[in-house]
Amino acid sequence: MRRRVIFAVISGLMLVAAHPPIGVGLMAWIAFVPFFLAIDGATAKQSALLGFISGVVFYLGDVYWVVNSMYYYGNVPLWISVPVMVVLAAFLAVYTGVFAWLVTAVGKERPLLGVLLIPAVWVSFEYLRANLFLFTGFPWSLLGYTQFNQTHLIQIADVTGVYGLSYLVMMVNVVAYQWVKSVREQGGGKPLSGTGVAAIALALTIIYGFAAIGRVDGELLRSRQVKVSVAQGAIDQGVKWDSSYRMNTVDIYRKLSMKAAEDGASLIIWPESAMPFFLGQGVKETAEETRRATGAAKETNTYILTGAPAYNYNFKTAEPGYFNSAYLIAPDGALIGRYDKVHLVPFGEYVPMKNVLWFVKKLTVGAGDFVSGHGAYPIAGFPHGSLGVLICYEAVFPEIAAEAVRNGASILVNITNDAWFGRSSAPYQHLEMSALRAVENRRFLLRAANTGISAIVDPAGRIKARTTLFEKTVLTGEAVFTKEWLTFYTMYGDVFAYGCLVFGAAGAVVILKKKKRERHV
Repeated sequence: MRRRVIFAVISGLMLVAAHPPIGVGLMAWIAFVPFFLAIDGATAKQSALLGFISGVVFYLGDVYWVVNSMYYYGNVPLWISVPVMVVLAAFLAVYTGVFAWLVTAVGKERPLLGVLLIPAVWVSFEYLRANLFLFTGFPWSLLGYTQFNQTHLIQIADVTGVYGLSYLVMMVNVVAYQWVKSVREQGGGKPLSGTGVAAIALALTIIYGFAAIGRVDGELLRSRQVKVSVAQGAIDQGVKWDSSYRMNTVDIYRKLSMKAAEDGASLIIWPESAMPFFLGQGVKETAEETRRATGAAKETNTYILTGAPAYNYNFKTAEPGYFNSAYLIAPDGALIGRYDKVHLVPFGEYVPMKNVLWFVKKLTVGAGDFVSGHGAYPIAGFPHGSLGVLICYEAVFPEIAAEAVRNGASILVNITNDAWFGRSSAPYQHLEMSALRAVENRRFLLRAANTGISAIVDPAGRIKARTTLFEKTVLTGEAVFTKEWLTFYTMYGDVFAYGCLVFGAAGAVVILKKKKRERHV
């Protein structure tokens, strides 16, 4: 059992290395080989435990930044934040444990069936974790994201989403394990059929990638290029909400916008909550800050999209509703559009089950819990097209970006405040996940992060420009506003993942029933 545990731990560590900031994506293609060796020949209960151990190692190494956010910026003591991270990792690892338990049955079937079915089961658990984990789902660090910089591979995301990449990577892992097993057994059958299927799938994916990139580049050459900028103010989280620092914050973004205007930008993106006050909502205490913020658009003769909190008074409940919002400011200083964040972060922006967790406070500074907006509706008003805004965590939910594009967004804009993550791995991971939204929907993605990493990503997922962490700067580049191109993924969403759910569940049920009958014979 000791050797099995070592293999399980090695697999978890290899997965950590496959994700940013180490980011050795090639390691993902073999990271599960030790995992499969660990559970080979083990009982179902042993496999579940080994899978759980491997998952705990991976998630502890991957989401350790939770402690950074809670301790440094949420004022949560280490004796609470560290156990919270461990509990989170353990909850997430349950998915890996159940996956391992199922593989003990599936893996003993014909090799070709394993090559097709095991990846479907894995994708099924990824999809369930992304959508049903705790309160809102946790689609962080899915296996497919390890390939975000492999341009010719990731193009299938406009059909399958990130789950197609996860399936492909897991398929190769299964084949690699089968070859290792055949060599160890000396005389065992070679997994030629499974190898052939994986090779064909990989080849077709790359061929599709070349064709898709050619089409994207052709569209870009035929389309009008618009100068755009993203501003990164690098405002320390410790002073971000300090009322005495508000004017300094406004001035920082005004100066960055001046530089962007000199570079020829007609649209400038400021990050999430770049203006840490109720912008243009008649609050006397911040009237001067509002005047300067809107004045920046006048001075630069540009459109500015900025994050800021907002509120609407609810006359039915006699209480204000607070929103995490984005505003579009016109060159004349008028506020001409607003988007309210739809997918809120539990415990960060609101406290779920508040009647039970009455003693818990949210991490975000503010008067009360935020409430969700009414949908992923783009902001209109910019002459070249509508802006599909993704605020912070929304960028890791593919369905929100797809909904925005279906509703008319001709470009995607991700504004975020990743200062919560410090210099951990999270800003790098957040960027890689955001970049896939550009591929899935064939839209440029402009990413403005308070402390980084800000970037301009083209519709093929290529990062055209990016900042470093805690750098006070502005990125200027050219983007295309696409109005008519809707991808399969944009229109139909996670059809591929649904197929994996059906195939994986049906296959597992049939095999488990077969095993049960065999035991009773």
